[in-house]
Amino acid sequence: MKININTNHIRIYKLLNFLPNKNIEFICQFLKMSRQNVILYIKQIHWLLQNEQQNIQLNEMIKEISENRNTFNILKEKQLFTKENRIFYIILLLLKYYNLNQNLNLNSLSSSFNISRRTLNDDLIGVKKAFEFYNIKIFSISSKGIYIFGPVDKIKNCFLSYLFKFFVEFEEIPPLMFKSYLNLLKDDFSPILINDIDYLIYTFNLDLFANNKELLKSLYIVYANNPYQKNINYLSLEEFKKYFSEIFSQDDIVNVYSFFQTSSLGIFPIKYINIFILTLKFCNGTLKEKNVYLKKECNLVKNIFTNITNTNICHEISFEKFTHRINIANKKSSFNYVNDLSFLNLNLDYKIKYDCYCIFTELRKIYFNIQFSNIIYLYLWNLNKTNLINIPNAIVIFRNLPRFLQPTIKNLFLYKENIQILSFIRYTELDSCISQNQNCLFITFENLFVNSNYPSIKYYNLTL
Repeated sequence: MKININTNHIRIYKLLNFLPNKNIEFICQFLKMSRQNVILYIKQIHWLLQNEQQNIQLNEMIKEISENRNTFNILKEKQLFTKENRIFYIILLLLKYYNLNQNLNLNSLSSSFNISRRTLNDDLIGVKKAFEFYNIKIFSISSKGIYIFGPVDKIKNCFLSYLFKFFVEFEEIPPLMFKSYLNLLKDDFSPILINDIDYLIYTFNLDLFANNKELLKSLYIVYANNPYQKNINYLSLEEFKKYFSEIFSQDDIVNVYSFFQTSSLGIFPIKYINIFILTLKFCNGTLKEKNVYLKKECNLVKNIFTNITNTNICHEISFEKFTHRINIANKKSSFNYVNDLSFLNLNLDYKIKYDCYCIFTELRKIYFNIQFSNIIYLYLWNLNKTNLINIPNAIVIFRNLPRFLQPTIKNLFLYKENIQILSFIRYTELDSCISQNQNCLFITFENLFVNSNYPSIKYYNLTL
């Protein structure tokens, strides 16, 4: 039996065992595939590994696939271009060649894909249809190839969308496509730029949603490629504040300004500063359409969340930002549909996975491009009763509390009481410790009978 391994085989393999007992249903929802097709893909993967037909149950197939350490490498070695892959790749090439002022040679492309020109011409119909959405047209020159033409802002917006999709899905796309296209991009970004984006994202709270780094990386490749333009690092502090005061807090904005003055991110052209600001707002969940009232949608998200998880909403602002994000991402004019599997890097217990799957199933009915990773982020964020910045610090006083219990108590107390335990001290150290930590809360889980001298000490039950 001949099996043509494609992107969906890779995705299904990576999703196997994510949600025991509901795994097939989850994959069907996530990839928008029928149960019959998902099972067929699993059987094909199993056949490829075993190279023989076996009359075994589906669960056994999944187990054997998962336990084989070489499964992923075998699938990647066998992976071929599908029609969908080819259309995606041709679009990326035409967008990149537009910046290089070059034409795309169809004969060499046909040879790379190992397909006929007739098949390639059929692929170009899908390419033209995708570009029409952005008001971009394809032109051909006899014996030279094809190129695109259209409004510059439309072409850049299209490039940003498809490049973002490329970076998010790179582990699942065919190796030839990834390697060859990455080679075309090698002069557009450097490890220094990637490190600076990492620093910006994590230091100034722009990591509220998944794949923000990939989005900013795409933004710089598309827009920050003209060395002769005036850049952000030319702005004075006051000018910088006028542009970025809605994104960064007053406490951070001076440090952000200094960072842009000295880092590679300062090369972003002022000419495109508006798209830069819109992208940063999308990253932190404050971007929303003008004159659009999202309260109804936000309440719908909260109701779905509370009904499924049976928990109260602790962060109203987080649900507002989440609603803004998924509303904008759902607009086809903004981003392509992407299959984000970054959530597989998280170690999650079954309840979190199952609850998020149920939330995803309901929200997918409304938002076609909703990302499962962001649902998980929202779920985890809501576990805290208040913003982490407002968590009070505490010191635990003890007499006979075993050391091995202290980490457990610390974690449970943070989760249940929203109080951060800084340290555990013996009751004999109380006098000196209080004088040095006057702003801390002092608590105990034992009957120390010291409250007559220290009435501010709070007693808590050890069974949290």
